[in-house]
Amino acid sequence: MEPRDFTGDIKEARRRFSTLGLGLFAIIVIASLLQIAAAALTDRLYPEGGTPSWLLWLCTFAPMYLIAIPAGLLIMGRVPSSPRERHSMSPGNFAVVAVISVFSMYAGNIIGNVVLMLISSITGSTPANPLLTYAMDDSAFLRLLVMVMIAPMIEEFVFRKTLIDKMSVYGEKLAVVASALIFGLFHGNLSQFFYAAALGLVFGYIYLKTGKLRYTVSLHMGINFLGGVVAPALLRRVYLDAIGDTDILDLAALKEFLLTLAPLAVYSLAMVVLSITGLVFLCANAKKITFHPTPLELTRGLKIKTALLNPGMLLFTLSTLTLVALTFI
Repeated sequence: MEPRDFTGDIKEARRRFSTLGLGLFAIIVIASLLQIAAAALTDRLYPEGGTPSWLLWLCTFAPMYLIAIPAGLLIMGRVPSSPRERHSMSPGNFAVVAVISVFSMYAGNIIGNVVLMLISSITGSTPANPLLTYAMDDSAFLRLLVMVMIAPMIEEFVFRKTLIDKMSVYGEKLAVVASALIFGLFHGNLSQFFYAAALGLVFGYIYLKTGKLRYTVSLHMGINFLGGVVAPALLRRVYLDAIGDTDILDLAALKEFLLTLAPLAVYSLAMVVLSITGLVFLCANAKKITFHPTPLELTRGLKIKTALLNPGMLLFTLSTLTLVALTFI
């Protein structure tokens, strides 16, 4: 029986969430099938390997961003949106949120690594991280274009504006948390799930309160720039096997190695400092995090059942868990 304080149509609410889930499910299925077909085609064109870097990027991201996501948005477009009030954020507040984002990314990354280590110790296999292939690619231009420019703009439109605008009528907190979990699952691997979900909470709340995508897109671009461009560039400067090859008695060789290692060490230290600062800022501002009630707010007992336990969302979850399982093969 529906609680007395819920005044909406619970079947309609479940239908809307299911439609959103079907749209997300369509994105996963269409993108996966087209990527498989594209991979088969490149294997035919380059049977002995050596596929050009630009072609690998094209075969991976063009099906997702040019075909699958537009198709999914068409399905999700059947669900009405609730327009958000637009508010500006001061440069100081934006800087605070940026540092909190760095903390969220690293905290989520640590949790993800711990989970992966536990799974690896139990199963004896280490899940693959599909992102590493592109993050460590030699083409800085492609990483800047796709990971820093295109991906944040499209993903923020889908996972913040589209989902939150369509979910928030049933509860602001529900919209932020659900969209963050969906964002994490969408990546299809455990290596990215935890930090993507953590960042989704931060980005979702900022969009909820400001109604402006430019803030979350900028934050997303900054995070991807650090993780997808700066860190890989510094890692490539350091050849880990050179540690064993460096003669500590050869002062010139040791000095050269330390100079090579120094930028990565400085970057790592800066990220640790920013992460700790972000944690302090988050704790200091925790009491300021507020969610306003909505006319059709789902009560506690209805939230999970209505928003997540419906055919569309279950199909989406199953499809992403399948992708996760494939990373273990």
